[in-house]
Amino acid sequence: ILARAVARAVKRRAAKASGASVYDGEEILLALIAGKKYNDNECKKELEKYCKTLTDAELKPEKVHKKLKEFCENKKADSKCKELKEKLTQKCTAIKGKLTEAIKKKNSDLTDEDCKENEQQCLFLEGACPAELKDDCNTLRNKCYQKKRDKVAEEALLRAVRGGLINETTCEGKLKEVCIELSQESDELTKLCLYQKMTCKTFVLEKQKKCNALKQDVNAALEKKDELRGKCLPLLERCYFYRGNCEDISKCNKSSEDCYEYLPVCDTLAVKCEENKIIYTHPGSDFNPTKSKPTVAEDIGLEELYKKAAEEGVHIGKPPVRDATALLALLIQNLDPKSQVGKECEKVLKDNCKELKSHEILGDFCNQNVAGQNEIEKCKELEKELANSTKILFEKIKNKHLSGSGEVIPWYKLTTFLSDNDCTRLESDCFYLKSQAPLDKECNNLKAACYKRGLEAQANEALQKKMYGLFYGSGKEWFKKLLEKIMEECSELKTTSDELFLLCIDPLKAVRILAADIQTRAVFLRKQLDQKRDFPTDKDCKELGRKCEALGKDSNQIKWPCHTLKQQCDRLGTTEILKQVLLDEHKDTLRTHENCTKYLKRKCHKWSRRGDDRFSFVCVFQNATCKLIVDDVKDRCEVFEKNMQASDINNSLKNKQIKTESAANICPSWHPYCDRFLPNCPDLKKGKTFCQNLKKYCEPFYKRKVLEDALKVELQGNLSNRNKCESALERYCTILKNVSDSSINSLCKDNTESKTKKTDNEVRKKLCLKLVEEVEQQCKVLPAELEHEEKDLKDDFETFEKLKKQAEKTMNKSNLVLSFVKKDENNTSKNSSKNKDKNTVSNGLQDTTEHVKILRRGVKDVTVTELEAKAFDLAAEVFGRYVDLKERCEKLTSDCGIKEDCKDLKDVCGKIEKICRGLKPLEVKSHEIVTESTTTTTTTTTTVADPKATECKSLQTTDTWVTQTSTHTSTSTITSTITSKITLTSTRRCKPTKCTTGDDAEDVKPSEGLRVSGWNVMRGVIVAMVISFMI
Repeated sequence: ILARAVARAVKRRAAKASGASVYDGEEILLALIAGKKYNDNECKKELEKYCKTLTDAELKPEKVHKKLKEFCENKKADSKCKELKEKLTQKCTAIKGKLTEAIKKKNSDLTDEDCKENEQQCLFLEGACPAELKDDCNTLRNKCYQKKRDKVAEEALLRAVRGGLINETTCEGKLKEVCIELSQESDELTKLCLYQKMTCKTFVLEKQKKCNALKQDVNAALEKKDELRGKCLPLLERCYFYRGNCEDISKCNKSSEDCYEYLPVCDTLAVKCEENKIIYTHPGSDFNPTKSKPTVAEDIGLEELYKKAAEEGVHIGKPPVRDATALLALLIQNLDPKSQVGKECEKVLKDNCKELKSHEILGDFCNQNVAGQNEIEKCKELEKELANSTKILFEKIKNKHLSGSGEVIPWYKLTTFLSDNDCTRLESDCFYLKSQAPLDKECNNLKAACYKRGLEAQANEALQKKMYGLFYGSGKEWFKKLLEKIMEECSELKTTSDELFLLCIDPLKAVRILAADIQTRAVFLRKQLDQKRDFPTDKDCKELGRKCEALGKDSNQIKWPCHTLKQQCDRLGTTEILKQVLLDEHKDTLRTHENCTKYLKRKCHKWSRRGDDRFSFVCVFQNATCKLIVDDVKDRCEVFEKNMQASDINNSLKNKQIKTESAANICPSWHPYCDRFLPNCPDLKKGKTFCQNLKKYCEPFYKRKVLEDALKVELQGNLSNRNKCESALERYCTILKNVSDSSINSLCKDNTESKTKKTDNEVRKKLCLKLVEEVEQQCKVLPAELEHEEKDLKDDFETFEKLKKQAEKTMNKSNLVLSFVKKDENNTSKNSSKNKDKNTVSNGLQDTTEHVKILRRGVKDVTVTELEAKAFDLAAEVFGRYVDLKERCEKLTSDCGIKEDCKDLKDVCGKIEKICRGLKPLEVKSHEIVTESTTTTTTTTTTVADPKATECKSLQTTDTWVTQTSTHTSTSTITSTITSKITLTSTRRCKPTKCTTGDDAEDVKPSEGLRVSGWNVMRGVIVAMVISFMI
């Protein structure tokens, strides 16, 4: 919306520069300020009142509009009224004449200029000259509004019958097919499908005109290269939908280039746009054999057409299904109003039964191309039924304050307190019943109100977009702040649309309008949320989610309904992610509800222990989640089976008629779905055979693909063009000749046994062409994808670093130590022993705990503090995030392998590599058991003089006893376990007694332990300490 508004602003500024801007007209300002009082004595009062309001709000008039300074200067109001009174009267008279001419035209004959210029003048002048302009302005707006709705319907049908406008017969055949679905999408489509002959006649007549216009527009765009970028998508869209109808049969033969897709200039456009990195993707182009074929509405992009119409103030919704009464009322609308309804009904059925006999509702009224007796009776009852329906509709419009007592309501007095559903249903009723008195003016008021609502909604939202969050408040300061913001936005946007100009010319009123509009939208959103918030669809989540995000900042009444919607949408989104994760495992997890709940219970427990909260919401509702996923997979299995049976390649696979070259298109499209869904689809019958045949067919393709991917890695930096690739490949293949077991070498030559065997040079050129094209395609897609991935990676890395620091801090406080076991080359724990003595101490136990899996919550009989538990949980979450980030880094680094061949990847890949280089895990020390035994003997000899040297205190030559034995086991934070055993042994020796024989004392060898020579006085004390360490 904003982009289109800016484009319109540029055009208006250009017109303004040439002095042609309607927004600068002083008479327009007077009409908007004074209204219908411009022509009497009240004009001066209205101007002074307006200027005083601006001054009281501390606003300078020239900031609102540059011409207002003259209006608001002292004593200038009266002179301005007199000066502009005549000009304004003349302007009203002039526009009255233009309107009279314009409303005489049929809707289809009105040009865009007729509508745009006259609607603009009506908007600015109707308030000043209501008597002269009210009725004609209402009529013109309704005609232009209906023209826009008709144009959308015609556009939709033209897209649907593309390629079928060779003649009226081919058109009708195509129209019958698409109308079965499209006729229910809008009232205008219902009418076009009801009158198929007339519709096709118009389409065929207009075909050449559209083709010429398309060719002319494309050529003009190609000539102005500077402006091409902004025109690519709209023109490529037109080429896709309309070039198929531009065939010139007289020039069409196999040798004629004029037949190539009919408009070759569209191919030139596609090439030029691709050079500007713009590629058009048509609706319904995504291939997924587990999804139903796109509907006609999806195939033609109907929703997008409706969005574009909404930007012009036209809301088109799907109307309620209509019965025979409504359709018959539509058929007799354009007939003689003076005739009786019953007779006109009989006449219509009689004249159109041949065409209507195939109609799903009215076809029952026709028997062998003529109306039967029962149908005639139905026509007699029609008048009574229409009268009753008309009365009900009149009351509905009256309840919306739009009846106007049978008169046209001026534009500025029309109420817009209507919902989308109100407009859709009531406009639909009017579409069928409008010709029935007294509904003509009432329905015109209704359509004008819905049109006004749509136009004002676009203007309001353009201003509100940058102001969400400011509308909730009260008081002078709040009002002043909001007023300043509106002035700021109006300085840029006031000339982008007529409705915005109207708002910005009275900023104080704009504050009240925008604030009230926010609350009105919140009321209608609340009603929608009450209906859909508990069981939303994907579409509801997108549309209502956007509205909640915008309006939730300014309204409390939708806070909790929006919260419920977000929860349910998060659940849906997470469930979809979980489904993809489980399908990617290629297991039968989703085959039955029991399989799913059993698997999910185990997974949820594991995720919870690791602190992985990605699927926390679905884990709370495991049964509901499994039911949702299993039912969805079951539906997809049925569609998969049907699509496989309907596929052209099914029989070709059985008969082995598919060429090997086709594998590049078939295998990546079908094979992944076989791997994902076959284990989970219990009722697949033909699908199993299909997938088995496909697997055999694709096996050579995937083997070669692995080799080609490996070769791309080897040739990185040489794949930007064919010449570099061919040179590098030639060198590489030369080296591979000497490597006998190199499988990549098979890519360098033709390994087939056919008679038309290609030379090595031809094979390598073809291979390089393929690799270079693949890299080119990757270069177009990868930059945008990697930029998104890099942003997510950066955010997740920052979160990881914060958690890691928090975990380290908590671990230090709690003295929690994490370790992992070192492994040797045989992948066994390194429990080595270093012995310095024959006696080795070992407990014979091994810790085989793996890295990361060391994170266990606790050991039996050990009390864990709250701080330790917190540290443990944080560590678990950090390790989980680290593993995830590391895997992502590996994938992204692999994707960045072609950065040397793709300039656009260098910056983003540099950022990714920087992040991945900085990725470090939480510090974990290695846990290694080393057993070491050491025996140390220390002998200390002390000699002390003993006064009683001649006395012997013991008859024993040696006494030995254990004085102390202690065993202590401690756990070091350096992951070492120390076991110490200390034994103290004391030996006391005495000087021997003098012999009774009188001989000299001799050496005594007590217990043969020590030889002691004769001493005068001596006590020998020997202390032996044996300390054994077990590390």
